[in-house]
Amino acid sequence: MNKRKLLTYLLPLAGGIAAAGLRYTAVQRAVDPGTGIPVSPGWIGASYAAMAAVAALALVYSLLWGKKQTKNLELAQSLPCKVLIAAASLLFILAGGAAFFSLAAQGSSAMTIAQAVLALACGGAVFAGFKTADKSEVAGPLALAPVFYSAFQLLSFYRANNANPLIYSFAAELFAYIAVMFAFYAAAAVHFGKPRPRLQLFCCLTGLFLLTAVLLSDNLLPFFTKGYIHLSTADLLSMAAFLALLCAQLWPLAPVKGSHEA
Repeated sequence: MNKRKLLTYLLPLAGGIAAAGLRYTAVQRAVDPGTGIPVSPGWIGASYAAMAAVAALALVYSLLWGKKQTKNLELAQSLPCKVLIAAASLLFILAGGAAFFSLAAQGSSAMTIAQAVLALACGGAVFAGFKTADKSEVAGPLALAPVFYSAFQLLSFYRANNANPLIYSFAAELFAYIAVMFAFYAAAAVHFGKPRPRLQLFCCLTGLFLLTAVLLSDNLLPFFTKGYIHLSTADLLSMAAFLALLCAQLWPLAPVKGSHEA
C-alpha cells in the first residue's frame, strides 16, 4: 500500500481518536458530574467545531480527488478487503442476535424485533454480495441492504433520543449514521450505472472519523446527557460492522488511469 492510501485510512481514524478525547474533555469541563447540568457550553461547542473542521477537510479532499477515484477490482478481491467484509457480516449477525437476546429482558418491542431481523438480513446480504460477482444482476439489490439498515438505525436512534433537551450531545451519532447511509448509497449506485465517487469518498472518510469517535466515547455520554442516550449492545455491534464495511468500501478506491498517482 502506498503512503497516500495509508494516510487515507489513518487520518480519519486518528481524527476520530482525537475527537473522542476532545469529547471526554468536554464532558469533564462542561458538565457537573453530580447533576449532569452543563456549566460551560463553550467546551461542548469547541469539541463540535473541531469535529466539523475535520469533516470540512474530508470534504475538500473528496472534491479534489473524488472524480479521479474508481473501484479497483483487483483490490476489491484482495485479502484485506475480504477480511473486512467477513468481519462486517459477522458483526451484523451478532448485532441481530444481541437484539433478539435483549427481548427476553425488556419484553417484546417492534423496533427491537425490526432491528434484529434487519441486522441479520444485512449480514446475510453483505456476505452474499461478497460471494457474488460485481456484475451480477443481484449485486445491486444486495448492496442496498446496508443503506436500508443504516437508515433504520438513524431513525431508530433519533426516535429513542429526540426528547433529550441537550440534542447537541448526540449530534456526532446522528451525523455518523447519516454519513454511513450515504456512503453505502454511493457504493450501491455504482451497480446501477450512477457512480458517485466524490460522495462515496467523502462519506467513507467522514463515517470512519465519526464512528471511531462515537465508539470510543459513548461510554461517557450518560454524564453528558443525564441518561437520555441509550446505545444497546446491538447498536454498538452494528456501528462496529459499519466501521468495518466502510473500510472495505474505501479499500478498493484508487486513482483512475491518467490521473496523478497517489
